[in-house]
Amino acid sequence: MPASNEQIDLLCAQTLFKGALPANITLIAGTALTSAFYYTNTGSALIYWVVAMLLIAAVRIIGAQRFLVDQERLLQQLNTDAWVTLYVTASLASGIGWAVLPLFLPADIDATGVSVLYILYFTIMSATIVSLPAVLSAYIAYSTPIFISAFLYPFAQTSQPIMFLSIAAIIYFFFIISAGRLLNKRYRHNFSLIIENETLIEELHNEIEQKEQAQKKISENQLVLEDTVDKRTRELSDTNKALVNEINERCRIESNLKHIAHHDSLTNLPNRLLLDARLNHAIEQAKRSDLQVAIIFIDLDHFKTINDSLGHSAGDELLIAVSRKLLNCIREGDTVARLGGDEFIIIIEQLHDIIDLNPILKKIMRATSSIVSIRDHELVISASLGISIYPDHGDNADTLMRNADAAMYYVKDHGRQKYRFYTRDLTTSAYDRVILETDLSRALENDELLVYYQPQVSLKTKNIVGVEALVRWQHPELGLLTPKQFLPIAEKSSLINRIGEVVLLQACEQMVAWKKQGLPIKTVAVNIAGNQIHHGNLVAVVERVLQKTRCETDWLELEITEDFIINKTDKALTTLRRLRELGISLAIDDFGTGYSSLSYLKQLPINKLKIDRAFVRDIDDDMEDATLVQAIIAMGRSLKLKLIAEGVENSSHEIFLAAHGCEYAQGYYYSEPVRAEKIIKLCAEQDRALHDKVRPINGNSD
Repeated sequence: MPASNEQIDLLCAQTLFKGALPANITLIAGTALTSAFYYTNTGSALIYWVVAMLLIAAVRIIGAQRFLVDQERLLQQLNTDAWVTLYVTASLASGIGWAVLPLFLPADIDATGVSVLYILYFTIMSATIVSLPAVLSAYIAYSTPIFISAFLYPFAQTSQPIMFLSIAAIIYFFFIISAGRLLNKRYRHNFSLIIENETLIEELHNEIEQKEQAQKKISENQLVLEDTVDKRTRELSDTNKALVNEINERCRIESNLKHIAHHDSLTNLPNRLLLDARLNHAIEQAKRSDLQVAIIFIDLDHFKTINDSLGHSAGDELLIAVSRKLLNCIREGDTVARLGGDEFIIIIEQLHDIIDLNPILKKIMRATSSIVSIRDHELVISASLGISIYPDHGDNADTLMRNADAAMYYVKDHGRQKYRFYTRDLTTSAYDRVILETDLSRALENDELLVYYQPQVSLKTKNIVGVEALVRWQHPELGLLTPKQFLPIAEKSSLINRIGEVVLLQACEQMVAWKKQGLPIKTVAVNIAGNQIHHGNLVAVVERVLQKTRCETDWLELEITEDFIINKTDKALTTLRRLRELGISLAIDDFGTGYSSLSYLKQLPINKLKIDRAFVRDIDDDMEDATLVQAIIAMGRSLKLKLIAEGVENSSHEIFLAAHGCEYAQGYYYSEPVRAEKIIKLCAEQDRALHDKVRPINGNSD
């Protein structure tokens, strides 16, 4: 039933009086500070004002405490009007007390005194915004006299032009009253919901008790009926028992054989045989009803690494866990099947529009980008998805499967951990890769590779403290290419080592130039490919570049991907330790996307974790991602590692990360990757903003 106004008024009064003690203590403190500040100019006259304000505050505190002591009886009698009226009256008296404060001040008060007066007025009006709006009349009674005084005071001052303070008072009063009205509405709305919910809970409890009694009676009658039937049929049951057992056993064996023939023995999902049958059936149904069918080809990223590092039995456990997650993503009537190895197929039937596929894909991406516990190891799984649609991408099962597979492999070659719909151009991608590799070799000779820089910001000061160097390729025909378009090709050839050295050289040269210009940038981060660590002479390259550019070792930070953690070798670990001995900072890039564990991290000589953008992107509306980011931050802090989050897109991301202890952030919220000249401008804008922020404090206020 709807809550009555009397009940809501009672709860509002209770809230008002509960907040009275801290609010009035704050006002007492403000009174004391005010008297201390103005006493030298006013003398003993201000003492009377202080005594009056303290008495009013005492009346408000005593009245509130007496109400709270006797609140149970008052709430039962629904009688709080007298107490509320007393408190509103006392609040009005307190507001009038503050309003008459200027009468005790000298007429020739200086600008500092006026500033303090208005800061005081605005502060005391906002100090009670938490508790007083529970009873709006109390808040209005308290704030209105103060506003009137703040509005009229400038008209009495002829020595200095401070009329703008009246305007400021009007604006602030309008704002504070609006805020109070909004809070009052929220208080009353929330209390109404509380009262209604309590009533509903009581009604529900009574209904449950009635149903339990009825169920108990039904159960008793059922037992009597079963006993009667059992006595009448015992002889017949004994006679037919052997025959029934034989028939049941035969049916069970036949069912098991049929199930084994059509299901995967490890995950109990449909196998290729049953998958083909269901896909053909789905296509036939789609033809008759003019609907669409989606085939989602899923391949787990880095699964071979799990088998190699933790053993095949651990890999089997991971496959079982993933199969359960995928089953929770689909609708009734859809199919999840396992082809073999780490490959899964999902059939989504009866699609009216491709848009209907979006919520399912979102669930699948979440399920395949989560933490799985396998044998005391916390593994962060990810997957690459390829999608084909009937009839757009094929009119038979084989074609649709082949095209979904092609789309999946495109994702594998372009960063993993995402999905891609099939397009016809994927059939020519292999040829394009060969051409691009040839062009890339030429690009190194022609200096076509450019280095862009993305700022890294301190979440504490909001200032730029570092940059990440990101390579771009100015292709003469294709234009500016991002790393995802050519680095996977370079990593499969020997070109990645040459590209890495070019980027490192340009980044160090630029860092030295910035330092000479006095920029506040502390470090430049450069990505290092696993091939450079495992098979290159990375330490020698770094030493040569640092010597050539005169770059200090503590200005350079090298980022390695999380894949390296599991693929590490003794040689690679030795390389990293030698780099740390040089004084170079080491960071784990894209942390959270691989299968690393705490034990692996503790073995590495790193001092920073970089949280992957895939988890930061949805932290403001995805509880799993938010929890995962909090866990990564907690783990990093426990290992005494610095933390930086990439992919920060908005203020919500920034607030969340700062609140949970992340130290640094990077993303388009601050700046996209830009050339070195733009970094100089960003630092200059930062300096100007800081100067503008400080200047009113140190300068003169006109």
